[in-house]
Amino acid sequence: MEWWLRNNPFFQKNNRITINPDEECDSQACYDSFKGHWDQALKILQRVQQLPSHDDVLGVVIHLEQMVTLLIYDMKKTDRLCLTVNSSKCLEYLLVENILDKLFEWSMKCGKYKNTVRCEQLKLYDTLISQSRHLLLEQNSFVKPMLKLLNSCYGEVFTKEVEKILVDLLNQISTLLVQHPEYIKLFFVRDKNVNRFTIFSLLVPFVHKEDSIGMRARDALLLCISLSKKDKDVEIYISEHSDFSVLVASGLGGLYSVLPNVIDDIGVPDWHCFTPDDVNEIKGLLSFVTSLEFSNAIAQVAHPVIRRQLQDFLYKGFLIPVLGEALMQSNIQEQVAATAYLELIIRTVTEPGLLHAVLQFLLKVEYDGERLLNILIQRINSEKQLCLVSLAVFESMIDLNCEDLLLELVFKYLQPCFHLMISQRKMLLPLDPLCPSFEKLLLLAPNCCQLCDDITIDGNFVQWNHFKHKQSLYGKYYAYLCDARHKISQCQRACLSWNNTYNGDDEISGNSEEKSDSLISLERSSGYESFSMNMDDQEFWQISSNKPKRPNITFTLDDNTHLEESPSAGPFLTILLEKLRNFLSNSIYINLHLTGLISRLAVYPQNLLRAYLLDYSLVLQPNVPSIFEIIGIIKQQIDDYMTRQPDKAELIKYAQDVLVDREIMLVNIRRYHMEKKAVPKPQPQESNEPFQRNGPKRRSLNFPSITSIFVGRSNQIDTSIPVVTSPQEVQFNLIYPKFNEGQHVALCAVLLDEWVKELAALAQEHTIAQLASLVN
Repeated sequence: MEWWLRNNPFFQKNNRITINPDEECDSQACYDSFKGHWDQALKILQRVQQLPSHDDVLGVVIHLEQMVTLLIYDMKKTDRLCLTVNSSKCLEYLLVENILDKLFEWSMKCGKYKNTVRCEQLKLYDTLISQSRHLLLEQNSFVKPMLKLLNSCYGEVFTKEVEKILVDLLNQISTLLVQHPEYIKLFFVRDKNVNRFTIFSLLVPFVHKEDSIGMRARDALLLCISLSKKDKDVEIYISEHSDFSVLVASGLGGLYSVLPNVIDDIGVPDWHCFTPDDVNEIKGLLSFVTSLEFSNAIAQVAHPVIRRQLQDFLYKGFLIPVLGEALMQSNIQEQVAATAYLELIIRTVTEPGLLHAVLQFLLKVEYDGERLLNILIQRINSEKQLCLVSLAVFESMIDLNCEDLLLELVFKYLQPCFHLMISQRKMLLPLDPLCPSFEKLLLLAPNCCQLCDDITIDGNFVQWNHFKHKQSLYGKYYAYLCDARHKISQCQRACLSWNNTYNGDDEISGNSEEKSDSLISLERSSGYESFSMNMDDQEFWQISSNKPKRPNITFTLDDNTHLEESPSAGPFLTILLEKLRNFLSNSIYINLHLTGLISRLAVYPQNLLRAYLLDYSLVLQPNVPSIFEIIGIIKQQIDDYMTRQPDKAELIKYAQDVLVDREIMLVNIRRYHMEKKAVPKPQPQESNEPFQRNGPKRRSLNFPSITSIFVGRSNQIDTSIPVVTSPQEVQFNLIYPKFNEGQHVALCAVLLDEWVKELAALAQEHTIAQLASLVN
């Protein structure tokens, strides 16, 4: 019967009185008509019978719609005359006659038509609030029946139409309460010895809905949650009397459970992370990301108590039992998928409170007696896809600029200086303003790539006047310097609030117990301040820079000291460099990510890490890998191979052309997709980075839908090349050609040639930055 009412021609909106509020109309006539419609509706309401018939309900609904039309006109006209909406005679009559309460009481007696009349009432309140804003909240004859109506909706199941109108009304009220928190107390109802926050409790069932209703409900929920910082009752209700945090965390687990265990449609050899197209196309992934982003937003606006609660449930209810178990599956393809989901989580979650839970999960949780972080490190040694996604995870981790994470990966192994020869520890990290490492790195470029260069080498000295104008694959060397300067500056700012300098001349601050665990307490890590510089609430991740530091202690050993720890740079750096040793046997895609990750680590300004990666004068322990030694070996392997090739010049030219052509092809495909979807072109990046290995790692997921080796800048892309007419017309082998041995070695040679320039630029810019800090 409700269907009949909704589809009855007399019930349609086009049967309303149509009045243009901009046209002149007799206000008295409007008022009289309004009263007349109510008089007719009231006669129906006052009929003595057990249940109203469908004709009765239809009559009331029609009169009510006409009243709404007249009321809107009258309220808009008073507003146009610069009068308050309360000056509307129709509105005054509505309130004085207690019409809203009478309608509600009658609707409760409508039996199977109750929801139909309830829907019309919700529309009426939505209209009134949109016109009057907060003014009507001061009227008891308005607030009281509205609260009755809303409380009657608690626990009910509605049609989509009623759900939409209910959520729209709740969203309006939530917005008003944020602007006027003095009205919050009106929306608390005593229910079973609990003060229930009506608006919030009605919105919670919609938290995981995927449609527009769910989106609007989540917006309203965030508004309500933001009130927890302003009102103690709201905070207490959400944290103590609702299961909201449990619902959000368990919802994440439920959404994760329907994601594919194996990404079957990975058809490209360089796939390493989920793109926007993946998120939209892979079943269930968009819902999962939406839930993640919602959790992130909750942590941003919620009271610290609610934030801690959500973090705890996320950690114990989703990360450990769901994601952790997925990462530990034995099937390689399932590990690839789970690792990619982990990388997506790290990239999507930006709020320190939730990142705390993710990092705690990585750094503290053990499976089969081994920490998850160490398991992921070991997987870098895997082949092909698992190696790529593992490298991508660490790329996203390193981009967090988190002290605790870098301490676990790198600094706890470098800080004691056991990786250095004992003679070096008393004069650790001298600053050489001439930066000889720059020259050394440039000389590690394969000779086969210098065939057409005009660079002059005199003995072991690079003639800078010649080299500074040298054309690299994607621009002059000066572009590398600019990019290095930009990245180092960004990283320096991100690390300003770190608790330790990691210069090798002071001890890591913290308790000895913490040191024995090799972990500064996550709850007090300054690392979180590095990606949340403007946090007002720091109770949960209180920065550690405020606690007293221990006296500076230089890590030097005399002849009687027994070296208990074996010389090591730590498993992370060791595995990265061991993987680098296999440069010629790695796929070109693995080498791109591998060199990119090492370069990103070399951006960090802390002397211990910078020197280990960029200072060739350091004398390392025999078993500690040296990047200069490894690159030198790779250079020699490449040169030995290429000297035996009669067509080495053609091979190098082919490798350069492949990389350039592939970039242009990918850029054009992306242009095709953007034009097809009418998406505005992205603005050029501020950084003129001449050598970028994959799409921008924007944590908002704004990276290209097709993974590329390089990302071209607008001034370097040949826009005269016609846009491809269809992706299907692009042959797969044009983008991912199969290389023979000679072509693969040539590609490795070109990649190494560009990489040593990148490292040389970083070494130079680090020296300049250090000299500038000394001057300042």
